[in-house]
Order: sequence, then structure tokens, then C-alpha cells
Amino acid sequence: MFFKVISLNFIFLLLMSAYRFIFFAYYGKAVDLHDFGFDIIKTFYMGCRFDLSVIAWINVLPALLFCLLFVIGRQSLFKRLITFLKYYYTVFIGILLALFCIDFYFYAYFQDHLNVLVFGFIEDDTIALIKTFYENYNLLLIGLVIVVFFVIIFFISKIVLKFKDYNLRFPNIFVRILLSIALAFSIFLMIRGSVGLHPIGVYSDVSSNAFLNQAAINCVFNLGKAIEYKIEASKLKNIETGYENNIRQAFADFLGKDVGMISEEKPEESLVFKTSVNKKIENLKPNVILIVMESFSDYLIKYNSEKFNVLGSLRKHFDEDAIFHNFSSAGTITIEAIEAMFLNIRTRPNPINLSVSKYAYKQYQFAGLVPYKQSGYETSFIYGGCTSWRNIGTFALNSGFDNALNCGMIKKDSPGGPWGVYDEYLFDLAFEVLSQSDNNKFIYILTTTNHPPYGLPNDYKILPLEIPDSLKRNISISNIKKAQKRFATYQYSNEMLGRFISKIKNSKYGDNTIIAVTGDHTSRTYRIENFLDSICVPFYLYIPKTIKSGNINTDVFGSHLDIMPTLYNLSLSNVEYMSEGTDLLSKNAVNNTISYESWLIDKHHAIDDDIFANSAIKYYSLDTNHELVPTSEMTEHKNLLRRFLSMLAISDYLIKNTGK
Repeated sequence: MFFKVISLNFIFLLLMSAYRFIFFAYYGKAVDLHDFGFDIIKTFYMGCRFDLSVIAWINVLPALLFCLLFVIGRQSLFKRLITFLKYYYTVFIGILLALFCIDFYFYAYFQDHLNVLVFGFIEDDTIALIKTFYENYNLLLIGLVIVVFFVIIFFISKIVLKFKDYNLRFPNIFVRILLSIALAFSIFLMIRGSVGLHPIGVYSDVSSNAFLNQAAINCVFNLGKAIEYKIEASKLKNIETGYENNIRQAFADFLGKDVGMISEEKPEESLVFKTSVNKKIENLKPNVILIVMESFSDYLIKYNSEKFNVLGSLRKHFDEDAIFHNFSSAGTITIEAIEAMFLNIRTRPNPINLSVSKYAYKQYQFAGLVPYKQSGYETSFIYGGCTSWRNIGTFALNSGFDNALNCGMIKKDSPGGPWGVYDEYLFDLAFEVLSQSDNNKFIYILTTTNHPPYGLPNDYKILPLEIPDSLKRNISISNIKKAQKRFATYQYSNEMLGRFISKIKNSKYGDNTIIAVTGDHTSRTYRIENFLDSICVPFYLYIPKTIKSGNINTDVFGSHLDIMPTLYNLSLSNVEYMSEGTDLLSKNAVNNTISYESWLIDKHHAIDDDIFANSAIKYYSLDTNHELVPTSEMTEHKNLLRRFLSMLAISDYLIKNTGK
């Protein structure tokens, strides 16, 4: 009986592979797959792993029942189990094949497997959508095919699982228990699809070709993620900022204008700014490279020395170029940093990440890449991991990037950790992209190496890392070894970054390439008493001499929100852009703020308004060491709070009411 069930599931696996072949043959006709022969094999291999995981999920209940009855050891109960399985498989495999059918037509329209947009069928005008489907597709034929699927599955199950009154021989109870445990463990491994750090589905890219990565995925995984993201989104509370019925006032308060100056029909137009005319920029058309380093904390930089060399070759560039230290990340996780720069708006405190919501499929006029696209730039997003993580590849493409490149594009057998390839190989790919044509380029690089569990290439020689006593006091004794490993990885990433910057400076691109570097968030390896130190990441700027003019005030406050406006004004001439951020090289930057989660901080005051926690607003002053000192509310705090709430209201409005 056991082998009959295995045989039946093998047939189901073949049916799923047949669907993938049909999908590949039909949609692959429009894709250039020359030179991807080995990747095509990897696509079907990865697809089988996905399918096997889905089959394993379906078999959780049958496996549990089988184990239970096997331990009991009564033959009559197995006959009833066989009858049950015929109907069980008919229902669940039939539903699975029906999902494949729906997914096939869904892909034709959205160029993606089932995702959060599928809920639009319920949330939008359902009747109108049904009429649209009826006019464009033969729904009766599709329905008939689905019914035939169920009938075929039932008869296949009935034939394969035909039960004969064999005398089943059961081993002793100890062996039966061991075999049952082994079966349960096997089901668990098949569901997980991997014995590594990540289960299947987290990092599943098999190729540099986006279509092959799509073809490998089983739509059930996409649908499962969509349901998960939908549940998360259902927990999202509306932001009560006081501007719910008067969004024009939010724009007015944020910009310091009279509300009469804000358009009633399109208040967002008040956020449109324009870079100054710059003939030098027009002639040079500089490349722009924005590098976001994993866990690039500013705190460690102050401890750098010959004995504790955490900067490596990056030290030289920090000494030569501009570095902002009073600069924070958008939040505590990577995706918040990405959203702040991709969309040019303040991220919400305690957000439901936009990259995994329906808003990831919209195209916004205020997106960070729009000014560069309108200026004819080639735009590339390069990630050291897999772009399936947090749906980041799709989010990048809809945010204006021409390409979303990942570890699959890097030469085969490039070593790395569980989150992606080592940074040196990522930077090699970035330089290759920079060198591919003479067109001006905007390249966004997101690294992964400096992430737990902190691994290094075997051939990397660690520079001196003798931890200073003043830093050691902030690390618990049990974490010293972990901290040493973390510092080595931090050093490696900085060393590779320094080499990459040197490579660009010493190449023909050195005089026409702007380089910006920041961290996605700080590290959590050590205890930091000063709040600003705990949230600050460095913001580094290399501006070629052909562009640079005047001294730069690096003491100003800033955050991820300010990066794109700063780059616009450095690299684009007479171009419009939309942003809630500030050009850090402008005169206005002297009064700029740090915008971090529920905080807004200027040089002398700070507020913390966690609007979802129903807690009282906290007010602070900053002393000469930038330490926070609790205080009562002052006029300056009221101004900060007004700015904070208006920014949130504007961000919410732009996301929900604009875009296409």
C-alpha cells in the first residue's frame, strides 16, 4: 500500500512538471534563451523541488494517518484509509491543477505568478471583472477543463490505489515507531526543500534570466506568500495624523506655505522641485553609483585604528572625500531603507512593507529613479542575494529600474554566505555593468556579506582587530568571540568597498562618476548608550573634481530620505523631481532633521511619537554630545511634531492615491 501511494504521488509530480513544460514552451517563445542551456536544466530541477514541497504539504495529513495506523497495526483500518485517500487526492490535487490553470492566464496579464493582486478580484468591482474575463477568455471551456481535471485525478487515484485483501505483515512496535518517525522527518525535509539555512522559496533564483526564475516557481508558493502578505496588511492601522480630511493642510504645513497655495486637485504637485541649470553637468552627464552596505554602522568608525582596523582600504576614501556622520537609516530593517530611497518618501513607523503589498505593482511619479529615467539614464539594481527576497526584484522594476540583477548574474561558483555572494564578486558585477556601454548610468548596489552568520572567503587575510577596551566594555563576555567574527566581516566589506571605489577612481570613470555609500541600518552586536550613535549610519560622497565646487558642511543632520535629492542636485541639470527629503549640500540643509521610524530629530530637539503604540509623545533636548535629555514640550517640539505628522500624512496619501 505504501508504495502505491508513492507511485500515485509520483504521477502527480509528473503532472506538475508537465504544467511547467507547457508554461515554459508557451511563454518562453517570446524570450531569448540562447546560451541558457544549463540554466534551463536548473530551472526544471528547481521546479521539481518546488513541486515536491507542494506534494509534501498535501501529504501531511495522509502521512500522519498512515503513521498512526501503522503503529496501531490493524489491516482493516488501512482499507478505510485507502478509500479516504481516493477522495482526498481528488479534491486537493484537483484544486492544485485548477490553480495552475488560473495561474497560466494570470501570468499572461501580469507577467507574474499569482500574487497579492489576485485579491483585487474581491476588493474591486467583482461583477465588472467577471464580465471582462468572460469577454476575453472562454470561461465555460476553462471551467470544463477544470472539471475534467477532477475526474481524471479521481480515476487515476482509484486505479492506482485499488486495494486487495493482502495479509499485511507488520514489524514489531519498536520498528514501526522508528519507521513512522523517519516518514515524518522525510515529509518535513521535502516541505522545507533544503537542508541549508533557508527553506526553498527564500532564495530560489537559478539564472540571470528573469523568465527562467519565474518558470521554476510553483504558483502555490506565490499564492501562499500573497495570503501571508494580505494577512499582514489586514493588521495595518490607518495613520491618525489629524490631516485625514484636509490633506492640503498637510502639504502646507510640511512646506511652510499657505494652504491656498496648494492645489485642490493635485496637492502632490507642491512637492515638485527642480535642480538648477548646470552646463558642466549637461556636458559631463555623470554616472551615479549608490551603494547600500549591510549593517554599516557609523559607531565602529570612531574606534578605527591601526590595531583595530575595521575600515581597511576604505579609510583612505573617508579621509579624502565627504562623510556625514549625523545621518540615520530610515529604520531598523533593510527593506525600510530600500523603500525610503526607491520612493523618496518617509517610511511609516511599524510599516507593512510596500514591497510585498499591492503597491509594489504600481508606478509612482515621485519614485526615486524617475528623474534619471527622464534624463536618459540606464538604471540597474544589483543585489548580492536573490531578488525574490521580499519581492524586491518586482518592486525595483516597478520603481523605475531597467534591470534587477542578483547573485544569479555573477559568475558561476562565486562563493558566498547563506544570504548572498561575497561583496567582492558583487562589486565585480557592478563594475562590469558600469563598463557595458557609454551611456550614463545609475547603479544601486545592495550588499549582503555583513549579515549573520558572518562568513568570509577562505582566501581573505584579516587585518589587525584588537578590540579596544572602551568598546569591549559594551560587549558581554559571552559575545566577545561573536563580536570578533562580526568585526572581521565588517572589515572585509569595508576593504572590498574601498578597493571598488579605488578601482573606479583610477579608471576612465573616475572623473565622471559620483559615488554615494550608506548603510541599510546599524549593527546589533554591541550595546550603545547614546541613542543617535545607535541609529546612525555613515553617508559617504565621492564627487569628482570636475563637478565639485566649494566646501561641504558635513555636520548637517540627515537620513536616507535625503539621499536622492542630494544626488539629483549633484548630477542632473534643470530636472524636476518630487521628494520629502532635502539636498544635504544646499543652504537649507543646516536646519534639516534626522527622520528615523517614530522619531524626528534636529540639532537641538527631538520627538518620539509612536502613533501605533497609543503612548504619550516623548520630548527631548540634545546636549553638546548629542545625548537625549527628557524635557517638557516646547514650541520647537510642536514644530517638529507638525512636520512629523504632515510627512506621514503626505506619504500615506501619495502611496494610496497616486500611481498607476
